[in-house]
Amino acid sequence: MKMKSVLTLNGLLGIPGGIAIGLWLLAIPLIWLDTQYTLFGSPLPFWLAISDDTARSLLATIATAAITTLGLVYSIMLVVFTLAAGNIAPRLLQRFSRDRVNQVTAGLLGGTFLFSLSVLRATGPDLRPEFSIAMAFVLAAVSVLQVIHFVHSVSRSVTIDAEVAKISEHLERQVNALLAETDQRDEEEFNEQDLDTAIKAQQSGYVTIIDEAALLELARHHQAMIAVRVAPGDFVLSGQVLAAAGFAADDGKAIAAVHAAISLEPYRGAVDDIRFSIRILLEIALRALSPGVNDSFTAVTCADRIAAALVLPVSEGLRGDVRSDRDGVARLKVPGLSLEDLLNMTLHPLRQASRGNILMLDHLGVVLKSLYSVAGSDARALIRVHGKALLETAAAGEPIAQDLDFLRKRLDFEIDS
Repeated sequence: MKMKSVLTLNGLLGIPGGIAIGLWLLAIPLIWLDTQYTLFGSPLPFWLAISDDTARSLLATIATAAITTLGLVYSIMLVVFTLAAGNIAPRLLQRFSRDRVNQVTAGLLGGTFLFSLSVLRATGPDLRPEFSIAMAFVLAAVSVLQVIHFVHSVSRSVTIDAEVAKISEHLERQVNALLAETDQRDEEEFNEQDLDTAIKAQQSGYVTIIDEAALLELARHHQAMIAVRVAPGDFVLSGQVLAAAGFAADDGKAIAAVHAAISLEPYRGAVDDIRFSIRILLEIALRALSPGVNDSFTAVTCADRIAAALVLPVSEGLRGDVRSDRDGVARLKVPGLSLEDLLNMTLHPLRQASRGNILMLDHLGVVLKSLYSVAGSDARALIRVHGKALLETAAAGEPIAQDLDFLRKRLDFEIDS
């Protein structure tokens, strides 16, 4: 349930609710401070002095405005969600619900309403909580500024290029975390022959999180090895093998720890799933290339951002499957994405959808040429294969000879025959 709790905390429930409750509880010490100040009978500064009627009117106005604006904010978010689902990609809704501006705006308005309502209840002939009223005024002013920022953020949220850039930045961080860092010796030292305990899934679902640190510590504690059989993004059936381990099959505590480290959820998420982030960009690009949309420049942008995420992998390579503990002993094997997998997953769908679109085919040639210029020897061999496939796809679309010659010149590296 780790993934579900993360999404709940990061969605439109956890953080906004926490901010609202925090501001609501702030009313307690401030009202207490007002009661103590009133007992002392000290004269109030002119900027805090206020009459009973004015205090009630001000607090009622702030509370009414806050709750009304909160309803408007949620209405605007629903409109943005609808536009995103129809025009960009429906799976972007998870990103919008985790947007910090949306969360802070909802929490601040809700907290301002609850704070003002609580102070209004405490206001009467015997107590005018001037400090609390001043704080309610400050919260109202901050809320106005936050709503202005919210409108600015929403206007950018429906811009495809801005969303593509945000997704690609997240993808780039995910891919860079897989850069080569495993010694080849670790691969040789990891022996799977003694891993007799098969740990099976207790439910069907998507693998969303694999806690490698927890699995490494578990393997080190038992002086054993663990080989994970699934990768983030995989759909696992109930009873399917999740991992093979070297500890005893009757060690219920260790098996439960493995289940806790491999989170299964009924839906995909972008927490630790590179495939999910790639597929969002591909979905946007393929939708843009469809005859009903015909927006080649959005697809060009997606291709550029995918290429940006592939720069370090093609130049430095990706890490192996084996992880070592703090003592340098190979303890854990987790299947990941090879460089060939990444290139195939990203370039094949774009190439196939671009058949007959000379603008997109030419830009894919630019992308391959750019990646080839920074690639290592192994990556260059893979890029040459994709260059050959690109030329064959272009030829299958019956282009004129000049277009095909231009594409060959664009791919100025040697193509495998």
